[in-house]
Amino acid sequence: MVTAGLKSSDETTQQAQKAGVILARVGFAMRAVLFALIGIVTLYIGCGTGKSGTASQRGALQMLADSPGGYVILLLVVIGFIGYGLWLLSMAIRGTHKKSGCKAVLFRIENLVKAIIHFALAAVAASMLANSGSSSGSSGSMRKTWTGKLMQSTGGRFLLALIGVIFIIIAIAQFVKAWKAKFMEGMGIEALQGRKRKFILIAGRVGYAARGLIFALVGAGIVIAAATSDASEAKGIDGTLREVASYPGGKAVLIFMAIGFWCFAAFQIACACWAKIE
Repeated sequence: MVTAGLKSSDETTQQAQKAGVILARVGFAMRAVLFALIGIVTLYIGCGTGKSGTASQRGALQMLADSPGGYVILLLVVIGFIGYGLWLLSMAIRGTHKKSGCKAVLFRIENLVKAIIHFALAAVAASMLANSGSSSGSSGSMRKTWTGKLMQSTGGRFLLALIGVIFIIIAIAQFVKAWKAKFMEGMGIEALQGRKRKFILIAGRVGYAARGLIFALVGAGIVIAAATSDASEAKGIDGTLREVASYPGGKAVLIFMAIGFWCFAAFQIACACWAKIE
């Protein structure tokens, strides 16, 4: 009886693990969809086509909600991001034997923050489902509101500048990942050979470079907002891209970034297909 009970418990655990792996892969696929859409809007901005859309994760979710079959896709986003978030949370709890000391702590913190972000995105997608695809409020106006309130509070400008510096540090980390191909580590994809490996290396490097650039630009805008007490300088992703488009050579930069976002989407698809998820 005891042996049968243990066997049943083991089978249940294995089934739960398999379900978690599937959900994590769906999460990777949904991340690919979002970054592909952000890339499309970025290209629209760069080419000055006048197409509507917001180059952000919230804007990408809104594009999905407005598209044919958007309800089903948003439902997949909710399920996928919850599954992906749970997988990240499990890594934050379990840690990794491949890192020690400060690197191990940073690994846990990084995955915890990522998990929270994806749970938040799942909540945004769920709210759009509940509201039949509509997104309440403008992200730009909301950003200016909270930025303005933060600057008016005691120590608010310092805290805002600190947030900007964190964005810039994240940008540097993205560039380092792109340069040293650190995104190949710990996912099982480093063992791939031939064309698959070349594809992942190129897609990952270009994708992470584009992410690094947007994080750096957004972070710089936040620091400038704190230094000048001008909340409008904290523009977020969409506002930053639109400002870049107004500069000489800005459209070429945006076209590169659109390609970078598509490359990152391709990298997420590769992870969904080939990554070793435990």
